[in-house]
Amino acid sequence: MLDKKKHMIDGRIVSISQPHVQPIVRGKVNAPVEFGAKISVSLDKDYSFLETLSWNAYNEANELTRQIENYKKCFGYYPESMHVDGIYRNHENRRYCKKHNIRMSGPP
Repeated sequence: MLDKKKHMIDGRIVSISQPHVQPIVRGKVNAPVEFGAKISVSLDKDYSFLETLSWNAYNEANELTRQIENYKKCFGYYPESMHVDGIYRNHENRRYCKKHNIRMSGPP
């Protein structure tokens, strides 16, 4: 931008103070575009675990089995239950949880 003496980049919203921040098109009714990192956090008792931090859009539903396996690796057993948003409740994740006797709670 400085070299070309431009104040904008076509097709991109930029922040001078945070040039690594890019818009993530989510397609939500109230917020079709969001900014900043997308994170996935797991909670267990008094601890929180940062599972994923990404500056790019990704489908968090695809992360559930990896997160459960990380939990098992850390604690030595599968969690008793998962409390998830509706996006996680796809056929694959429900089948995986049923196979490992993990109760899945949350909106359908």
